[in-house]
Amino acid sequence: MAFQKKQRDKPLTPDEALAKMENYCAYRERCPQEVRRKMVELGIEGEPAEQIWQVLEDDGYVNEERFARAFAGGKFRVNQWGRVRIRLELLQRAIPPAVVEQALEAIDEGEYLGVLQHLLQKRRERYEGDPHARAKSAAALVRAGFEPELVFRYMTVARED
Repeated sequence: MAFQKKQRDKPLTPDEALAKMENYCAYRERCPQEVRRKMVELGIEGEPAEQIWQVLEDDGYVNEERFARAFAGGKFRVNQWGRVRIRLELLQRAIPPAVVEQALEAIDEGEYLGVLQHLLQKRRERYEGDPHARAKSAAALVRAGFEPELVFRYMTVARED
């Protein structure tokens, strides 16, 4: 038996809906797409939805730039994703390209290259002795979202060491 969400007997009042949405947005940074999807899930549509959206924006609960910076920084530091993957994920969440580029510029270049070198070293150790080590390492880093030209540049630099 699958779990099912309990259906509400009566629709939310505008004040209840606003309170729920404020809590939802305060829990963690949310992209506008997530917030709008949650409003539809709660049955908030039409004019009340637009009014709630406006209040959330005006009160700073929803902010695309802040979300993009937090997302990019978190995915880079915690998940060790590269800029390519972060860019694609943000664009998929309907974040404007200019905002995406600002968020990516906020990633420290030195830290970015340090993570790339660290991951490259880990891959080199993992595939030690494998005749396809170079290709496997490069593929793993490109899948993680690092720029292919940057990956290969650092692979050749590391090989010359």
